Amino acid sequence: MIAELQNREPQGVLRHFSAICAIPHGSYHEEKIADMLVDFAKAHGLWYYRDAMHNVLIKKAATEGYENEPTVLLQGHTDMVCVKRASSTHDFENDALQLRVEDGWLSATDTTLGADDGIAVAMMLAILESTDIPHPALECLFTVQEEVGLGGAAGFDYSHMEAKLLYNLDSEDEGVGTVSCAGGIRCDITKKVTFATEQTPYITLSVTGFKGGHSGAEIHLSRGSAHRVVGHMLARIAEKFEIRISSLTGGEMDNAIPRDCSAVFAYRREDEAALCACLDTVISEQMAVLSADDRVSGKIVYEKGVGDICVTDTKTTGELLSLLLLTPNGVFSICEDMPALVESSCNMGVLQTSEGAVTFGFLARSSVETKKEDIRVRLALCAAQCGAEVEYSGAYPGWAYDKSSEAEARYVKAYEMLYGKRPRVEAIHAGLECGLIKHALPHIGAISIGPNMRDIHTPDERIELDSIARVYKTVLSMLAIKGR
Repeated sequence: MIAELQNREPQGVLRHFSAICAIPHGSYHEEKIADMLVDFAKAHGLWYYRDAMHNVLIKKAATEGYENEPTVLLQGHTDMVCVKRASSTHDFENDALQLRVEDGWLSATDTTLGADDGIAVAMMLAILESTDIPHPALECLFTVQEEVGLGGAAGFDYSHMEAKLLYNLDSEDEGVGTVSCAGGIRCDITKKVTFATEQTPYITLSVTGFKGGHSGAEIHLSRGSAHRVVGHMLARIAEKFEIRISSLTGGEMDNAIPRDCSAVFAYRREDEAALCACLDTVISEQMAVLSADDRVSGKIVYEKGVGDICVTDTKTTGELLSLLLLTPNGVFSICEDMPALVESSCNMGVLQTSEGAVTFGFLARSSVETKKEDIRVRLALCAAQCGAEVEYSGAYPGWAYDKSSEAEARYVKAYEMLYGKRPRVEAIHAGLECGLIKHALPHIGAISIGPNMRDIHTPDERIELDSIARVYKTVLSMLAIKGR
């Protein structure tokens, strides 16, 4: 059986993927893909369920000889990140992606490709339409809004499902099976402030060009947080001089280590020379302790000005500095079973100053629910000490490692049979839909796999064609295995 699968080419996968790329399907705009999936199910006489969010579940009966094998859930998401080059005129809500192949890699012209996770959708459709692939009963779940907070997986009604094994197809490295992920919770701390307009000298302090990165996958690499660097410098200055904050701004997303941050603060005119000398020293010291990645492209500069600006008082400035520096940030614990894995962390991702408030946006992560809760409580205590308000959102559960996972066992067996070597089995410190599905279906064994992709979520996103073929064979082999 495995030998037969080794010779199977994934033309159906590529055909379906090309069709998917012709349908606009950015996050919150998955309805057309859902229409296509429902039409597909009807055309092939398959049971289907579509909910109000446009999640779609399609079921297929077991093939002969596999009726007593545990039902398998194949799962991926239908939404894609929509990013294009500045020169592109592509309209993600109306235009088809323009595909191209170069050196064995598939990409889109000047836009994201959406292989994350259109390739999973394509693989599932190829399997569902097949008449000669052996498999147990299948439940294929196509979720929405994964890229904007795992919303589809969180909102789905799992009472329709009977699966005992979950093969998630949303990973980006061939030969690696993911068997655990972190849960997370978003926390916004808002400090209400009273601004007074004054004619005063001020300084704009800017940190730009840090390496940044994913606050889960790269939190352990000691890359600088632009917010924390600004906080350290302001705190050093505030020890010697009276300053009053006008604004704190930086970061793009709560799940990204902030690359840029700026602070505007007022100072006393008579302190200017000494304050600037102190600031020059502090900048040199901060640059010296940055990681090698941050020193290459990072810059710390300041600019003096005089004029009418809105400023806080010194007490509020002190409270804002406390929130910048005393709140949890970075790695907090390492996984005991997998020493290379970060278990718990927190990232201050976004700083925003509005007319009457400064907001600090955090994302706390942990694969252990109690440790995630510990970080949440620490954030709440810091907020209370500084007279700030806290709002939580987007909580999602982690996926703890299961040493006896049947899904992992079948993946390892299939991979070894196909390629003669053992695959890597790893955990990641980031959120996956597997965590939500495991929370809803605690009995299910799960693993996440996928073909080689590079530069996802950017216009350079690409997927390796030969890797698609190999991973598809791996999935078919996993389906063909009976028992352990």
